[in-house]
Amino acid sequence: MIGNNSSGAHVPIYGTTIDHVRTLEVVCASGDVLEVGKDQPGLADERRAIDAVLAEVEDTVRSRFHDGIIKRWPGYGLDRYLKRPGDLTQLLGGSEGTLAGIFSAELDLVPLPGERGTGLLFFASVEEAMQATVELLDLGAAAIEHIDDVLFDQTRGQRAFQFARDLLELDGKPCKSILLIEFYGDVEDKLRALEAKKFGLRCHICKDNAEMDAVWGLRKSGLSLLTGCAGDAKPTAGIEDVAVPPAKLPEYVRGLRGLMEPLGLEASYYGHAASGLLHVRPVVDLHDAGDIAKFRKLAEGVSALTLEFKGSLSAEHGVGIARSEFMEEQIGTELLGAMRRIKDILDPKGVMNPGKIFPDGPYRIDANLRQGAGSKMKVLPFEPLLAFAAKDHSFIGNLEQCNGCGGCRKDAATMCPTYRVTGDDLMSTRGRANTIRAVIEGRLGARETLLESPELEAALSNCLACKACTSECPSNVNMTLLKAELLHARWQRHGVPLHVRVLSRVDLLGVLASMAPSLANASLGWPWLRRLLERHLGLSRKRPLPPYAEERFDHWFRRRIRAGHAPSPSRATRGRVFLWDDCFVRHNEPEIGKAGLRVLEAAGYEVALLEHRACCGRPAFSMGRLDVAADFGRMNAARLAESDAPIVFLEPSCYAMFKEDYIELKVGGADALAARSHLFEHFVGDLLDTEPDALALRSAEHGTAIHAHCHTKALSDPARLSTLAGRIPDNEVTLLDTGCCGMAGAFGAMEDKYELSVAVGAELADLVDALAPGTRLVASGTSCRHQIGHLTDAEPLHMAELLAEALTDA
Repeated sequence: MIGNNSSGAHVPIYGTTIDHVRTLEVVCASGDVLEVGKDQPGLADERRAIDAVLAEVEDTVRSRFHDGIIKRWPGYGLDRYLKRPGDLTQLLGGSEGTLAGIFSAELDLVPLPGERGTGLLFFASVEEAMQATVELLDLGAAAIEHIDDVLFDQTRGQRAFQFARDLLELDGKPCKSILLIEFYGDVEDKLRALEAKKFGLRCHICKDNAEMDAVWGLRKSGLSLLTGCAGDAKPTAGIEDVAVPPAKLPEYVRGLRGLMEPLGLEASYYGHAASGLLHVRPVVDLHDAGDIAKFRKLAEGVSALTLEFKGSLSAEHGVGIARSEFMEEQIGTELLGAMRRIKDILDPKGVMNPGKIFPDGPYRIDANLRQGAGSKMKVLPFEPLLAFAAKDHSFIGNLEQCNGCGGCRKDAATMCPTYRVTGDDLMSTRGRANTIRAVIEGRLGARETLLESPELEAALSNCLACKACTSECPSNVNMTLLKAELLHARWQRHGVPLHVRVLSRVDLLGVLASMAPSLANASLGWPWLRRLLERHLGLSRKRPLPPYAEERFDHWFRRRIRAGHAPSPSRATRGRVFLWDDCFVRHNEPEIGKAGLRVLEAAGYEVALLEHRACCGRPAFSMGRLDVAADFGRMNAARLAESDAPIVFLEPSCYAMFKEDYIELKVGGADALAARSHLFEHFVGDLLDTEPDALALRSAEHGTAIHAHCHTKALSDPARLSTLAGRIPDNEVTLLDTGCCGMAGAFGAMEDKYELSVAVGAELADLVDALAPGTRLVASGTSCRHQIGHLTDAEPLHMAELLAEALTDA
């Protein structure tokens, strides 16, 4: 932030970063480490030399770098230094690392606003919003932000933004443009004044912090939302950093339209309207030479337009290398020469970030593009199998959704579990995407051996396929699909390893073990067998393996029917449902299936199991055996086509296969299957939402804590789990703020992944250990229960068990 002298939406109140810097500890080009700032003695000789340079150009600086721009000017802060002479922080801030390395900083603090209020105005066009911005400037807003339909249309269908979409009524009352206006202090009076302006189509005043946070969250995700649009043509950076005097915004936007329309280009217009800065991103395909030529022509036109409006070409993010070619045109030969002399004074050997700001190298805004015309990534060395149906319809399209914004490097929520505990960028979604790109493009070795690349192995093998990136990444990078596709390509070329063959067929292991469960369970404790499994299958001896039930659930289910213990179909007033007894319910945890059966029958459903079905295919899919998973999907789809009854899933991972991954595998009828598929908690919860008395439940004796499975989070709102548990009278429910459990099926059982799995699960274990005595812990994922049971003394329940115990006839 200091290196770029960055700033954001609230510049009218706070200014830029460097306005708050007292001193900087810097590493000079000479290697010396010292402090600079007001009244600091360091670099005295250099300061005198810089003062002499600025004395020669002072009038030009004051003329060119006028006060009508409240953000920053391109290059070094000559105007700021003149206002605070001798204070080198004003030059180093915004120098982009070309003068010194910033090691630490002493900053001024400012109080947070005592109160804030946010209003939104909706418009039929961007031009109307820009004109309204000019007329709103006299209200003293802390921020006026603009978002257009190109941006907010990207939120359609994204669960993370549904609350904001509903709040703004984007589906029922469409518009083209929105202004978000925030006030600090005297909020009620200012919001009334805003409403009195009667601008645009309508006005919405946010009622509370939740509403304000939702609309600001949508705005702040703008970049990732835009780059997440489908197709090769993307809203592209290059002209997005221009600021003009705010009163000139309407004319500037008209000028931009005039440049783009002859080129046949559309663009997104969003950003800091109160500061005169719009992040304008033209939609171009940087794989296409024709579009690159249009981009070049547009950039040249915008440079001229910026001069015409006396604006700043790099007002927020800096010059970098992409805009360095325009520096002389933008600030003139005299000021560029003065900046070069300052560079020579502080960095005489040119070792600090060479190539930035000054047009000394081969860099141009349309050259050295990663994607570029004829990009190597246009041709993959394997034939993708998956549909990437949610948005991109191609492997490359989804991979290129990653814009490097780093949202996956956050500490909160689930994405990305292994990054959160290692801090290694390779473990983030961004790091994995960058590695895949580098390998495919041949930057990490020959393309012919890419599937054996050690870098690719490190990136893929440590991905837990938790699906968090599909919902938490605003660009919807789907690393789960990318990983599965690459593993499948590897197995197709080099053969399927033994451990993958065995562990991807959990269903067969269950069938074999269930033939003699007592012997199977005893063998799991034999040290010699565990050593053998570790050596040949990679299964860690430290990881306990789940025991097998004495009687399979499906066998118990049929025996119950034969014995006449099942309710008569005539009592099933709500019709028939299929209960999907996943491999672990069938062979390891039949008590969960029995609990689900009791709840559904108590609610008035006739419950059936699907005869002669295959495994859902989750283990095979996760390990890259897509052909096996597709065969399973086709078999299950054919069996279920004979009925249109709903399918209720106890295991979230199985539900995800039917809801999403059969579609990705191009299984016939997958869309219809997805529509019939329901997670147990959703199915029962929806019923109780409409008919609260459908289940007779007695009061809880203890509170309940819930850990949500990653796939549940990715496909739905986990708050629905706590709502359902809250249907139990007197039940105090807590939805734990947990990320991934770290087990992820076979991942946590592998010797080479065991320690990482435990590290990922440590946060969950700490939360579980901190629960009040007697609290019932619900974890509806098999892997989650297994990890919790291994790392803690807790005995987690499935939600079906919690509800079954609460039934009045229990």
